[in-house]
Amino acid sequence: MKVIYHVDENEKWQLCLGNVRNMLKYGEENKTTFEIEILANSIAVEKLKKESEWEQQIDELLENGVVIAACQNALNAQKIIKEDLIDQITIVPAGVVELVIRQNEGFAYIKP
Repeated sequence: MKVIYHVDENEKWQLCLGNVRNMLKYGEENKTTFEIEILANSIAVEKLKKESEWEQQIDELLENGVVIAACQNALNAQKIIKEDLIDQITIVPAGVVELVIRQNEGFAYIKP
């Protein structure tokens, strides 16, 4: 199963990360494979910076194969450069376009 989580508010990170961890745990327990992407845009890209309070949890998800993508337009608006981001964060040109592409590829859309 393919799933894309959409985070555009800083207040939603905790819920999103918990949902993804729960999905990975379910997959492990039930021998189900998930292809998971988290797309951050708007102000939520701030939490993808190195030394954010979510860095350790984000690193753990990245190590478990979760793709975490940041919208370049949002990064520009927040004056964040690639070097500021946690390693292995994927940058996409436009978050809204990424959402449409992934949904057209059969990804289920979840907005915590």
